[in-house]
Amino acid sequence: MINSINLSTLIMPLNSAAHLHRTALTLLLFCCSLTGFCQQSTDTIKEIELDEVVIKTYERNQQLKNVPAAVGYIGKQTLERFGPASIVQAVSTIPGVRMEERSPGSYRFNIRGSALRSPFGVRNVKVYYNDLPYTNPGGHTYLNQFGYYNFGSVEVIKGPGSSFYGAGTGGVLLVEQMYNNELPGSFAEYSTGSFGLQNVYGSIITGNEKYTSKIGFQHQESSGYRVHSSLRRDV
Repeated sequence: MINSINLSTLIMPLNSAAHLHRTALTLLLFCCSLTGFCQQSTDTIKEIELDEVVIKTYERNQQLKNVPAAVGYIGKQTLERFGPASIVQAVSTIPGVRMEERSPGSYRFNIRGSALRSPFGVRNVKVYYNDLPYTNPGGHTYLNQFGYYNFGSVEVIKGPGSSFYGAGTGGVLLVEQMYNNELPGSFAEYSTGSFGLQNVYGSIITGNEKYTSKIGFQHQESSGYRVHSSLRRDV
């Protein structure tokens, strides 16, 4: 009787120890499998390359027929009709638009009668150069800082353009420097005219199908057709 009691008291602790050992081993194996599963899930995440995102602050991608404004366009052919000395005559071919050069480099830009002018620039017209605002916060635009070769194409939106391009009750002038499908290479041009006009230009274009880089330099000088109207411009 004593021997059986002692045997039972000895077996119970052994069974408890074995149960605890099995429980601990099971928890350890579960943690290992969970860690391995989590590590495997992390490694299977693939990199996703996002598409190109283009943000345009003022524009709305609409077709020309849906734009609630009268738009005049001047392309490369129209600009080349009148020579590289100035864009005044080319811009004036748009109905309702008149551009004047009172002296070399001093412009007056008129859209449907909005001929407001500051002493050294053009007012009441919003100008964007390569999709960037060029008109200063005071509403003045210094077109005399542009040379002929800065104009690849010109779009003129007549009338109030505030709904698309901010405050500019006279209209909007959109200037793009690059021509469509302009190929890499080099270009040089020299022209001369009356009143001591000298015009020299050179450019280099590099790039591929994804991007294009262009650098150019223009030197223009003229003695003017009257006193105090000489011009020297380096762009």
